[in-house]
Amino acid sequence: MAVTDAEAEAERLAGTAAQLPASAGKEEIAKLLKDGSDLCRELNTRWLEISQRVFAVQSRLQQQLAEAGARLQATK
Repeated sequence: MAVTDAEAEAERLAGTAAQLPASAGKEEIAKLLKDGSDLCRELNTRWLEISQRVFAVQSRLQQQLAEAGARLQATK
């Protein structure tokens, strides 16, 4: 899910919520809440995946740089 897709869906859900009549049924409200919750869960899952990937890249780079630094020090 692209962030722009999520933003558009969030705006759609917010618009739907803003237009709910006072007479809205429990099913309609429950669906809106479920859709919003599903969207947040999907975003959280993607955010976690991206964060883990970034940390893995940083960790590999730091390890490689530390090894390169150690090799340079050993040759002095």
